Amino acid sequence: MKPAKLARALASLEAGELRAHKAAAVLSALPPREAVLVLGQLIRRADRRNDPEAAAVEGLLQAVRDLLDAATVDALFAAAEDDFEVKALFARTQPARNFDHDREEWIDREMRARTLGERRTLARTRDRDLLSRLATDQDPTVVKHVLQNPRCTEREVLTAASRRPQRPEVLEEIFRSRRWSSNRRVRRALALNPYSAPALASAALAILTAPDLREVAGDLTISSDVRVQARRLLEVRDGEKE
Repeated sequence: MKPAKLARALASLEAGELRAHKAAAVLSALPPREAVLVLGQLIRRADRRNDPEAAAVEGLLQAVRDLLDAATVDALFAAAEDDFEVKALFARTQPARNFDHDREEWIDREMRARTLGERRTLARTRDRDLLSRLATDQDPTVVKHVLQNPRCTEREVLTAASRRPQRPEVLEEIFRSRRWSSNRRVRRALALNPYSAPALASAALAILTAPDLREVAGDLTISSDVRVQARRLLEVRDGEKE
């Protein structure tokens, strides 16, 4: 399958599970080497912030994380050989830091005392102050409801994306958000959060500016895999200017 055709097919589908299932079906059907070639071309075009390639890469990333079986992922990883861009999609390295309840610096004890069901219901509120408090919740579903709330603003999303410590599952919900995943400042926060999985943080780099990428490349608190990917993107963009 030609990369452009796959990109259009995936971008035409609604972001989320539908797009990811289609991506998983395509990757499973292709021979590993052919799948790697397609992935490589899509990633390099997405690096230039092209649509629909960027949307396609996000669907492929979710497919790799959630839907492909271990044998398929291993075969694709092996076929990638020296294509480090493609290998980044299959990164199984852990975040630079692991979530630990005991390390939370600030806890909204009044909100935490409420049941999970209550917090999920409150996440649909029209009260901006309440939304700000719920953006710090550690339950992915609560945060998902906050992200979907029409009154949610960039401020609440950045609060959730920048929070440390933070559950990786919450950061994934932000990355998957149809409304917020294309926001550059949100992507920057995800890339710089040491609790982000390296595969997610690497995927978040595609739409960042050169100053953002330099910041990521120099941040020693995050995964070395992400820093290397940021430097590579800078080299690609510098090469395009020559």
